[in-house]
Amino acid sequence: QVAAWDRAKPPLRRVLLLPRLLACLLVLARRAMALRAAVLRQAARASRARRGGFGSPRDHEPLWIENWNKDHRAGKDSLDWFFRAFNSTGIYEVFLKSSPRFYGFMVGGGIIGGYYWSRTWDHIWNYINRGCLYAHNPYVYPPDEDDE
Repeated sequence: QVAAWDRAKPPLRRVLLLPRLLACLLVLARRAMALRAAVLRQAARASRARRGGFGSPRDHEPLWIENWNKDHRAGKDSLDWFFRAFNSTGIYEVFLKSSPRFYGFMVGGGIIGGYYWSRTWDHIWNYINRGCLYAHNPYVYPPDEDDE
């Protein structure tokens, strides 16, 4: 019995070769993906094991920066009383540490602050011009005249 490969004419041989070629390429692609996944797993394992490195919180700064950071001004500054009072309020931890909360705090503070800023100047204007404004001098209707 003669195999289909041997009986096939040259153009047909190419057609019969195509599935084999695709199967080989698929096997090679699977091996390449498995190798790539293994390399990535190994890299992830190696990076987890160090627990530090460039850019991490445990990465050390140059010595001059570490010394500079050690020299804080707690208790030396003339506004130390203000910084202690501000830190005791917890405003930074609640509102200013997170970007969305910071933006919300700024927008809300701007709306509320703008309202009360406007009301304050309205009261100052009324105080300076008391007795001269229309609202301060209501119209007094004259008494009715009797025609009798």
